Amino acid sequence: MVIYLDLFLILIATIGLGLGAQRIGLPVVVGQLLAGVLLGPSLLNIVQISHSIDLMAEIGVMILMFIVGLETDINQLKANIKPSLVVAFLGAVCPMVGFYFLAQAYHFSPEQALFWGVVFAATSVSITAEVLNEYHQLKTTAGATILGAAVADDILAVVSLTGFIAVFGEVSGYQQPLWLQGVLAIGFFIGLYLVSRFILPTFVRIATAMPLPAMPGLVGMLLALGAGTAAEFAGISAVVGSFFVGVAIASLPQAHKMRSETVAIGYGIFIPIFFASIGLKISFAGLADKWGFLLVMTLAAIMTKWVGSGLGAKLAGLNNSAANVIGLGMVSRGEMALIVANIGLEAHVINRGIYSDLAIIILVSTIFAPIALRKVLVK
Repeated sequence: MVIYLDLFLILIATIGLGLGAQRIGLPVVVGQLLAGVLLGPSLLNIVQISHSIDLMAEIGVMILMFIVGLETDINQLKANIKPSLVVAFLGAVCPMVGFYFLAQAYHFSPEQALFWGVVFAATSVSITAEVLNEYHQLKTTAGATILGAAVADDILAVVSLTGFIAVFGEVSGYQQPLWLQGVLAIGFFIGLYLVSRFILPTFVRIATAMPLPAMPGLVGMLLALGAGTAAEFAGISAVVGSFFVGVAIASLPQAHKMRSETVAIGYGIFIPIFFASIGLKISFAGLADKWGFLLVMTLAAIMTKWVGSGLGAKLAGLNNSAANVIGLGMVSRGEMALIVANIGLEAHVINRGIYSDLAIIILVSTIFAPIALRKVLVK
């Protein structure tokens, strides 16, 4: 019964603060993030993260990325593959190098310092994609580059994390050989290509024509969750699978109807819960004793990704305005960095104290990203 009250409070808060953020010219997602901060342990402490909320949040981010995939212009994504890879590479290398030396300056062990770099090399595209979508920037050069770079970053983070845990971790479940992890990831993309080329068009046409209520939306949910599950099995973030299956069917005649119904399902409950769940994980306990450390690390989280990704965009030939948008668009770490941090905790690479510090820095930088991005998109 508690879960019903929690969901009621989350939805009320995300609606109210989302409207409030929109009223003062901020992205709706900022209000939804702050709804979680308000209800969670940071302030009112009346809603706690539970298995049920986590599960609904995971579904929400997969639906969100599926919708983003449906709205992505695959030709523009291909056209921006070179800048995407350059942005992804420098956007991962700068945080890894910067945090390694910075964490060692704060007397962390070499392996813990390296783990700080692995965590902040990750990028979460979901929040940035929502802001780009809200301001109709997904199909611009900068938007396509950010999406491509974030996917490449995700793959780089998975490879780095797999190698790191294989060397330093203590949990057998995360000690698969690096070559096997690579084979599974490559197999996933080959399988997705073959399925999308030879099976999905016929499946979508037949399934959406079935005389059942809301079939296009249900088929969209099926594809988003199915591709996300397959991606996780291959050791890739579920959001990558959901995103790419959306891209794969974006040009089908049924895609428009599927998008409108999937949007109704996702934004009606799951996506607001996902954004609120990020805010729910923030705790300010003991903050007064280490605010200086957290401030320095938060600034590093923002600047290493902003400068690294922006420099990559400049080296790839983009102008200053696009490079600035791309740099800011890659700052958000969100669920991907939290997943990496959680795996490190379970593998006993870090303790709960370090995990809490990581979570606060990740979440503060995640809230910063959409606010700053809005400033450069709306002039």
